[in-house]
Amino acid sequence: MTLTERITSHKILILDGATGSELIARGLVAGECPELWNISHPETIKEISASYFEAGSDAVLTNTFGGSFLKLKAYNLESQAYELNFGGARNAISVKPEGKFVIGSIGPSGLMLEPFGDTTYQEMTDSFAVQVKAMADAGVDGFMLETFTDLEEIQCAIHAVKENSDLPFFASMTFSNTPDGHKTMMGVSVKDFVEAMQTADALLVGSNCGNGILKMIDLAKEFRSVSATVNLLLKANAGEPHLHDGAICYSESPEVFASNLTELLAISPSAIGGCCGTNPEHIRRIKQKIDSV
Repeated sequence: MTLTERITSHKILILDGATGSELIARGLVAGECPELWNISHPETIKEISASYFEAGSDAVLTNTFGGSFLKLKAYNLESQAYELNFGGARNAISVKPEGKFVIGSIGPSGLMLEPFGDTTYQEMTDSFAVQVKAMADAGVDGFMLETFTDLEEIQCAIHAVKENSDLPFFASMTFSNTPDGHKTMMGVSVKDFVEAMQTADALLVGSNCGNGILKMIDLAKEFRSVSATVNLLLKANAGEPHLHDGAICYSESPEVFASNLTELLAISPSAIGGCCGTNPEHIRRIKQKIDSV
């Protein structure tokens, strides 16, 4: 079964939880490039992917969120962009059970497009293209463009996917609640995002990060008010981050997360998982809840 067939089967796709917080728990330090671990600590990356598959994830994301050429430039690793993305994909694929999926994660560059910044549309697209080529060559089943806030930048990533592969993609932005509805940091509304992604033929459209599960429920309702039929993707944080003894912690335990799933599932998502602060136990609880419905 292809990823597209799996989504159109109308059975909820269970995604994974966080990668970054799992890496920090295993020793990643501030200022270190997470994608470098794809070749320096491959067994650790495989262990994280395997733990999510074991917990019940149908699809696991690669450790390539910040793997674009322009993003890696900040670490002087741009010359290794292909290698780091290929390695990130192969690590997850090597532990993928039969019938499961590996999705190539592509996050924003951290730079601004012209005229607000110095990066051109073509430079941005070319930067994402390195990731797409590497992970397509490695054998991923599709791509997830996640945590974007700028509609034009995610369109650069879509352009790169379409030019360099024939694989499906998920599109996800991060929203905050405003007096004028949910919007991204760059002012993109849910309506504008959904309409643009439907035109672009995104397989799944939704939101990740930025919100705990309670706030994600409100956001999901706005998505549904815009479109009753869009294949909706939801990946909430484990609550709001806070400092405890110098470490970043999240407020929503797996039990709290699971206790609020019923209302989220009533909104009929096509895919659900966890973002920052969630771990394999959160995913295990999601699977148990879905299986019991």
